[in-house]
Amino acid sequence: MSTKESSYVCVPLNLLPAERKAMEDPRTTLETSAKAVEEEKQKIREQILGKSNQQIIDDDAERAPEDKAMVLLRALGSDLNINAFALNWKYSDGMLNDDVEEANYLNRRVVEELSVDSPEDDPTKIPFYLTSTEFEHGPYGKCAQHFKKRLGLAQDELSLVVLRNVLMTPFPTEGNFIEKMVRIFQEVIEKQVQDILNENSPRSRLTPKQVCRKRNETKEDHHSFILQDGGDKVYLVNRSMFYLSSRRRQLIASAKLDDKTLSTFRDAKQNTPNEIFFLSTQHKEDISATMLSAGSFEAVITTKSGKTIAQGVNVSSFTALKDRPLNSKYRDQSYPSGHMPFYLYGSDEKSCHIDHMLLLAPNIQLSASNISLSLGTGSLSPEVLRAGCILFADGIEEAAMQPFLPTSQLVSGQGPTSAKNFFFQPGKKFKVTVFRDRYGVSQGGPGLGVTSYGDRLASGEMVLGDEVWLDSETCNRDPFKRPSQGAKWREEFDKIGRELD
Repeated sequence: MSTKESSYVCVPLNLLPAERKAMEDPRTTLETSAKAVEEEKQKIREQILGKSNQQIIDDDAERAPEDKAMVLLRALGSDLNINAFALNWKYSDGMLNDDVEEANYLNRRVVEELSVDSPEDDPTKIPFYLTSTEFEHGPYGKCAQHFKKRLGLAQDELSLVVLRNVLMTPFPTEGNFIEKMVRIFQEVIEKQVQDILNENSPRSRLTPKQVCRKRNETKEDHHSFILQDGGDKVYLVNRSMFYLSSRRRQLIASAKLDDKTLSTFRDAKQNTPNEIFFLSTQHKEDISATMLSAGSFEAVITTKSGKTIAQGVNVSSFTALKDRPLNSKYRDQSYPSGHMPFYLYGSDEKSCHIDHMLLLAPNIQLSASNISLSLGTGSLSPEVLRAGCILFADGIEEAAMQPFLPTSQLVSGQGPTSAKNFFFQPGKKFKVTVFRDRYGVSQGGPGLGVTSYGDRLASGEMVLGDEVWLDSETCNRDPFKRPSQGAKWREEFDKIGRELD
């Protein structure tokens, strides 16, 4: 199904005979095993694919018993009529992806193309059907881990999406059936889309492989930050995204603005105390390669409503306080229980800000500027706050709250989800405990929110100020998700229901 030159690998759950033989022989090296497997795959392509049973038998007549293709054919695949297999994709440079979540994404995209999963799908236009299942860590254990290893993936505890097809004929080699199915399957993954490199091309037209690469190879992007006043500097909180590589990080940085721009920003803040301000890059930038490396870039400052406050802003001294990767392997396995963790940072106890720690997906960005801290025990030095520490909002059961509703429902809903009742709003009070952040600026998880009594710095009460930002949509958005007409159909069904009532 896949070769060394393919942009993906297709691995069956059932081991090839060459793989089984290599596992049984302790003298086999990784290099000799890979060579034997590749030779066996080539034998399958040359002696089985595209040939009928009779052709295989005729060709076998001149072969030695151990070399007969029919013997190999009988040893392939499942003992039942259900075949399980999985895909993984390669980067443009040929490196195999090792992220289970991103491999799962490819497999789900392929299933979407080869199944009916929405009301607008036309069953007559699907060439053949696939289904899928998940190998969860608990019940599948070593089996799932070994399958991940064969796919080139990290052996973590994430569930693995596995594809399935059902063989409905006892004569799969007749009528060129296997070759036709393989060709269709390869086209689903490999097919080219016109103007694929044109950024104006509709993302919904990308093939599964191309989507995976763009999700994980995109470096330059327009970046947006929550802008917070920090006295002699400003703080910038990145609007993170779990599912796009250019923004797959939780970044809190300090920076400097020129005097004129800083004055304009502060005047606007004074006139509209509840307003949230954003600083966005004026051009596409690579955070690591250009912004953090050079420490400067051009930007524009806007309000939440989109009003422009300043353009052509020269941002300098751009330095990361926290720059934590959000790839799946760096995330926790469960949400915090008994508290909600935040990064706490600022110039001193009178000028502090917080940003919710994104430890697992899906999640929500909760940020507040100029909070009020009343510490009953301990104290926070300017040096600790400038480096950033960890604040627990005690008694807030994050595990019970996740996942959060979309932002629009959180701020406009009725009852407990209405703006006035939502727990993270201006004026809300929290019992808090502050801990030293024991990890480096760019340290990845999991376990970033784990603290010990020895890390404890202070405790007391926190009151949120006027500048509060909550967003449960941006960080969870998949920019390559296909538009669905499902909502339209639900509206039609609701209309029918109302008429029947």
